[in-house]
Amino acid sequence: MERGNLAGSTSTLSHNVKIEGEIHGEESLEVEGFIKGSIKLGGNIIIGKSGVVEADVEANSVVIHGKLSGNVLARQQLEIQPTGQLIGDCTARSINIQEGAIFEGRSNMIKPTSVPRDPGAATKSPAVSPKNETLNIATQTGS
Repeated sequence: MERGNLAGSTSTLSHNVKIEGEIHGEESLEVEGFIKGSIKLGGNIIIGKSGVVEADVEANSVVIHGKLSGNVLARQQLEIQPTGQLIGDCTARSINIQEGAIFEGRSNMIKPTSVPRDPGAATKSPAVSPKNETLNIATQTGS
């Protein structure tokens, strides 16, 4: 997911800004500054090269160019770019770790649930459910 491809409106936290606390919203967020606490978004989050996040993060897609310490729930995709670092566990439908990226934690894949045959059952079952498989990884790719 490229920076220009963020859906809807996007808020930007510049590199000179520090926030401690909870961030909730339906928008996307680009972080070049520092956040400590928790982040829960209906949109996407991009952590830029100068961005440092010490928080549990929930969003549609999460792209890490900077540093994130905390657990990640990406309802769609998690990308850790070559300059990115994730220290924490992650759960996502798709995980892309680029060469040079750092990831220390466990990963869980989300798989779509089967389409229910009973029309009323669609409101009773979640859209996604975690797979019961865990992969422990502590790696730094590249040279």
